[in-house]
Amino acid sequence: MRWLILLLLCIPSLSKSQELPPITNFDTKTYNAGNQNWMVGQGDNSWMYFANNSGLLSFNGEQWALYKMKDGSPIRSVKVVDSLIFTGAYMDFGYWQKNSLGSFNYTSLLDKLPSEIRDGEQIWHIEALGNYIVFQSLSRLFSYHLDNRSIAITDLGKTISNLFKSGNTVYFQVAEDGLYSIKSGGIEREVGFEQLGAKAIIQVFEWNNQKVALTRDDGLFAFGQSKWDKINVPNYPISASFFSAEYTNDNKLVLGSIGDGLFILNLLDGNIQQIVQPDILNNTILSVFEDQLGQIWCGLDNGISLIEKDSQFSIFSDITGKLGTVYCSIMFENELYLGTNQGLYKRNDRERDFNLIEGTSGQVWSLQEFNDQLFIGHDRGTFTLKKDNLSYIFDGLGTWQIVPFKDGFIQGHYNGISYFKEGQTFNEISYLDGFNLSSRNILNYNDQEIWVGHDHKGIFKLKPDLSNFSIKLEKNYTVDYKDASGIKLFKFNDDIYYSTAQSIFRYDAQKDIFTEENQLNTVFKDIDRNSGISHITKDGKWWSFSENEMYYTVKDAFQEGLNVESIPLSYEFRNISNGFENLSQIGENRYLVGSNHGYAIFNTPFKKHEIPDLEINKIEIANKDLNFKIIDKNRANPVFKNSENYFNFYFNTPVYQRFSNITYSYRIKGFTDTWTPFRNVNMANFENLPYGDYEFQVKAKYDGQETNIAVYPFVIEKPWFLSNLAIFIYVLFLIIIVLVIHHFYTRYYNKRHAEMIKIEKEKAELQQLEAAQEIMQLKNEQLEADVSSKNRELAASTMSIIRKSEVLNQIKNELGAVSKLEDIKAVLKTIDANINEEDNWKFFKEAFDNADKDFLQTVKAKHPNLTSNDLKLCAYLRLNLSSKEIAPLLNISVRSVEIKRYRLRKKMDLAHEEGLVEYILSF
Repeated sequence: MRWLILLLLCIPSLSKSQELPPITNFDTKTYNAGNQNWMVGQGDNSWMYFANNSGLLSFNGEQWALYKMKDGSPIRSVKVVDSLIFTGAYMDFGYWQKNSLGSFNYTSLLDKLPSEIRDGEQIWHIEALGNYIVFQSLSRLFSYHLDNRSIAITDLGKTISNLFKSGNTVYFQVAEDGLYSIKSGGIEREVGFEQLGAKAIIQVFEWNNQKVALTRDDGLFAFGQSKWDKINVPNYPISASFFSAEYTNDNKLVLGSIGDGLFILNLLDGNIQQIVQPDILNNTILSVFEDQLGQIWCGLDNGISLIEKDSQFSIFSDITGKLGTVYCSIMFENELYLGTNQGLYKRNDRERDFNLIEGTSGQVWSLQEFNDQLFIGHDRGTFTLKKDNLSYIFDGLGTWQIVPFKDGFIQGHYNGISYFKEGQTFNEISYLDGFNLSSRNILNYNDQEIWVGHDHKGIFKLKPDLSNFSIKLEKNYTVDYKDASGIKLFKFNDDIYYSTAQSIFRYDAQKDIFTEENQLNTVFKDIDRNSGISHITKDGKWWSFSENEMYYTVKDAFQEGLNVESIPLSYEFRNISNGFENLSQIGENRYLVGSNHGYAIFNTPFKKHEIPDLEINKIEIANKDLNFKIIDKNRANPVFKNSENYFNFYFNTPVYQRFSNITYSYRIKGFTDTWTPFRNVNMANFENLPYGDYEFQVKAKYDGQETNIAVYPFVIEKPWFLSNLAIFIYVLFLIIIVLVIHHFYTRYYNKRHAEMIKIEKEKAELQQLEAAQEIMQLKNEQLEADVSSKNRELAASTMSIIRKSEVLNQIKNELGAVSKLEDIKAVLKTIDANINEEDNWKFFKEAFDNADKDFLQTVKAKHPNLTSNDLKLCAYLRLNLSSKEIAPLLNISVRSVEIKRYRLRKKMDLAHEEGLVEYILSF
């Protein structure tokens, strides 16, 4: 009966609609290892380690890694002490140590045992006590001394069921014997079997100045000095059976059950929270561990779950899809209302579950409170809710938003604007003529103007005329759209603004324009927002959204101005269409953000965790065949071959929060000075890097904070053909080539020079010859001229002789006809003396030899049979004289000349067809 009452008391708290801290689940496909995780530990560097069925499982916030035992046996226990990770397995225990390659090497401690380990013995738990590491099997305790590396064995001859640590004391339970403690003074029994009985203890801790034992099935007991007293804690889930537990630093008891999930019990106020499937992966919790930030890691029978119990976020997950996507929310009359795509839902403190308000099925766009009424913008029109009474006040195309205007209300619809007064019926509410565009974003300005922001057509300033049910367009302000995320028209500090994803504009009434010169735009200029949608909450904060965070304004405490704070709630959680992001204030400094699978609640100011250091945990290199191998990342001044110029760098910051959204930026200094954009990628790869000195640098960012810069300097050698030896060989070959070229060039030059000298000499000789020839030609020409002149003289003299002879002969002939011959004979004698042929010939021969030297000798030499008369004839023919011209010179008739010519041909033995004159001229 008592169990039933306690169970009934717990039922409200165990409702599936409860708001839970953020939970992250890791299934076997995620970490790629066995399903059962028996124990959890954490290193000083914040890395997490799990005793897994398949081996030692590690997680650094980015990468999972599994390290198997040689025989593949499961690991049952894990404890991290400094840089050593101690584990216990089937018939083996020892420690793992990280090597320079970023992996872990295992060292077994079996060789330190004074006697062999027993067959089938397994190590189920490990604790550290001073310089000792205590390993617990079901039959013995093994105490390993860290300094002298020896092992002492404690064997009580009975079953040891569990091992715990509280403060500086290690406890263990011996079946049918009691609870023992190990202190600096040795081992002593704390509680006897007669008091403890068969109750199985699963955890021991100190609380409220007393030592407390948590049992599997019987609750909490205070013990010490033979004391064993039951402790009654409100709402303790006595009906559940527990396998693991952890007492946290904030007075909470985290209980891992067998089949009933996880319980988080506040020992101070009795508040209890149960987390079951599907919020976690499995309802059997094998191990519970609180990490350095107070987060709870659960090693499950199938998977791993992380519960951020101290998170400033409370998450409601609509796993069944009952609610749908949350588009708006409001706290009205101390009850939470959610407007979704499926209707209006309400939850109160009595019910703890959300229920659909009957009659509101369909899309709810807005929830606004005016005059103690809740106005509901619905895709079927407008509803009002007051004291649980729902009224349907306007039936038409969907209502986006309602705002007060004068003594009534303006409604923005899919197809225009309407006006109504409170209490009016359907027939009394009418559209205002003159504006029929969708009016999702409306604003009342001084009860005189209505401003409408349209996602595609800009900003409209309208002036309603309520007496005529009309509205006048005063002006349409163009908006420069760079994306389709929409705009938001709003009033901030009594000024009208609109925002896009890129900028924020304030209305300047004097200039009647929207300008980017405003304080909001200044403080948000370096923030990469992904939507123009923004919200003004009741406390005057202006909110906006980005891909990874939300931002809000805070008034500067010391100066007039605004500061910007961030909330690490990314689009990945919100997962709602751009332009429909929504946020509402549901209490003092308490806010709700809707998503497509529930909502998140948080408070401001938002406490930011200190971001852990970033480290480069693994480096791989490869050549162009891309067979990567892990290298020693701790090697000093690493130098790589030129062919090994493909690099993979793996890095991490051990942040495990669900909304952490760690982003990384990196560069290789020496290759580029430009940092990459921050991205959710924890690995960088570089291909075919040229030779040179480099330094890989990486940094992380979370919630506006940047980590340290992790660096890895390295050198890529020059290729072999650019090495010092190669360069020396190149220089040597170059010198040899230069010498050879010089030799051959000199030889060629000398040869060429000799050829040139020869050519020049030949040219000179040729020039001399040409000059001589030219001189000879000039002489010949002169001689020819002289000959021609002499020939002309000879011809003239010859003609003169001929003429003289002809005249004298004529005179002689005429005188012969005179009768007085005695008077004439003396004259004829004188004439005959003047035409003496021999004298004429001598004169002619002398002139002829001067003109044509050696002709007669040449002809005589060739034709020795020629007489002097024949030579005379040849000379006259040489002058190309006709027979008629030759006859007077020989003082013979023309006929006689022809006979002489005939005889001359005979003597010269000329052919019939060969001309005598031509032959003579050929000499």
